[in-house]
Amino acid sequence: MVSRIILVFCLLLGVCADIRAQTPSASPSPQDSAKQPSQAPLADVAPEVTNARRVKALRVTGEIKIDGRLDEAAWSENEAAKNFRQEDPTEGAPASEATEVRVLYDDKNLYIGIHAFDSEPARINSRELVRDASFSNDDKVEVLLDTYHDKRNAFRFAVNPLGVQQDALITDEGRDVNLSWDTRWISASHIDATGWMVEIAIPLTTLRFKEGLDTWGFNVARVIRRKNEEALWTSWQREFELERVSQAGELVGVGEIKRRRLYEVKPYVTSGWRQGTPLVGARGFDVGARSTAGLEVAKIGITPSLTAELTANPDFGQAEVDQQVVNLSRFSSSFPKSATSFWRMLESSSSDVKVLINSSSRAASV
Repeated sequence: MVSRIILVFCLLLGVCADIRAQTPSASPSPQDSAKQPSQAPLADVAPEVTNARRVKALRVTGEIKIDGRLDEAAWSENEAAKNFRQEDPTEGAPASEATEVRVLYDDKNLYIGIHAFDSEPARINSRELVRDASFSNDDKVEVLLDTYHDKRNAFRFAVNPLGVQQDALITDEGRDVNLSWDTRWISASHIDATGWMVEIAIPLTTLRFKEGLDTWGFNVARVIRRKNEEALWTSWQREFELERVSQAGELVGVGEIKRRRLYEVKPYVTSGWRQGTPLVGARGFDVGARSTAGLEVAKIGITPSLTAELTANPDFGQAEVDQQVVNLSRFSSSFPKSATSFWRMLESSSSDVKVLINSSSRAASV
């Protein structure tokens, strides 16, 4: 009898629980609503979170003089990319110094103007004068251009306050940074009481892009060396860095840019006079003038991603050699090996050029 009463009691508890679960809950009181965190709509979320930061490129018809002054009217007419945030030393904090970036273009070049404001312009660091240097002790600005907007590969251009250039190819979101890539572009910097300014002109023959694509990936970074501060327009999180192309912002309004075919020719001519040079295989001396002409390189753009390079009778006197090292220690210097690591050319009196290849060592005896 007792067991039956307990069973009926359990069944009644189960029915009451089901009825309570199906009953709609009452609306929360104003006090409860105030305790719950509000969720902002996507449009109100900070652009840094959604990677939706955008800046527009403005087409210009007048001349842009690359002098680092930013005094042409077109610069002030265009909107600027600003509100940089720190990656270091305080992640996510507003940059201690303001930076404004504007982009223009015409039929020949893409122009980038950067005004790096500085409250102490006398303390701007700028010492490096060698192209493609690391700028490890200098202030600098870096520009990232993802011209195919594939969010994986990009061009990177860097300039210090002296106008010295560094360029690189970014592949697979920074997994490969090719600093040996060099191309032709113009830059100039200027320091004044407000900070320093940079003007950059990148020929459209230098860039590879898809015509009609109105949006490119775009990002800018600035380093203030005396503060050990690095600030970025977007992707300022330490886990990303500038080379994380997928986290870059957007450069819009570039759909009207037309690709220009690349033509680059570099000829050379050398001449000299010889007197008193012994002949080889015969008696006497060689006397007279000699001249040589050739084509160092000729580049012709075939497609946006394919370039033909030609050469004719090149001047091997410009071939790369080992970097000179001053060694004052008791240990000998060593150089990395490569498949064809050493080329040495000898020019005899009969104008024959001999090339010796040593694939196993940097040192070769002649």
